[in-house]
Amino acid sequence: MIKLRMFGMLTGAALLAGVLFALLGFAPALAQESPAVIGDLALVKYVCPTNVDGTGTSIPAVCADANNPNGSDVPVIPVSGAVSFIYRVTYTCRPGVICEPLNPISVTIFDNQLPTTTPTEYGARTDANNNGLLDPDDVWLYKVNGLQAIDLAAATALPFGTPVPGCAAAQGGSRPTYVNSARVTGPSASQEDPAAYCNPPATPTPGITPSPTTQLPTSTPTLSPGPTPTPSRPVQIPEPITVVLFGTGLAALSAALAARKRSAK
Repeated sequence: MIKLRMFGMLTGAALLAGVLFALLGFAPALAQESPAVIGDLALVKYVCPTNVDGTGTSIPAVCADANNPNGSDVPVIPVSGAVSFIYRVTYTCRPGVICEPLNPISVTIFDNQLPTTTPTEYGARTDANNNGLLDPDDVWLYKVNGLQAIDLAAATALPFGTPVPGCAAAQGGSRPTYVNSARVTGPSASQEDPAAYCNPPATPTPGITPSPTTQLPTSTPTLSPGPTPTPSRPVQIPEPITVVLFGTGLAALSAALAARKRSAK
């Protein structure tokens, strides 16, 4: 009887030890097979001076990261010109951890200058196993297109602030610049990433340039000399004229004088 009890105790102990050994030996394997881990999402925002297509698998060459509003890569977009944004989302997983894939539509992007606009899928830039899911190390692109550049010189406010000084000498001189940031969630969050653009430099409105007035030289009119007056000659008094009478004239004069004498008496 005692031998049977001892045998039972030893058998039970052996079974218990085997179970414990099995559990301890396979515990790491069980931990590695648990995939309920979400990786990290990171976002880079690009600004494009064009209306990008509805879908694509690469970032158009005209798009720029444009983090610095005074950077040389800031696009110059005319007022009401086409503008789009591309959002590059990368999914990463910490070493030694198995992360589950995400459905691309579960990724949410919030743009602080476009609070009522929801970016939509543009396409997979990297989809390693072509399963249409966002797996670790995959890169997916999202977009907002069909926008128009605003008149930054006239804008007094944007949803999250006012235009900032930017577009320095490389783009024609400092002037109001549009800057906004985006953040990706779904379900983990990334850092914010900004992008900027500006309008062309203002062109002065041409005014009416007065035509130069021709200045006539001021001069005193010169009178041309008239003919030099000839000095008048003095009126000569005629000298007494002595009349010499001869013959009949003398006789008649004598008779007239004699008659005047007689009448005087």
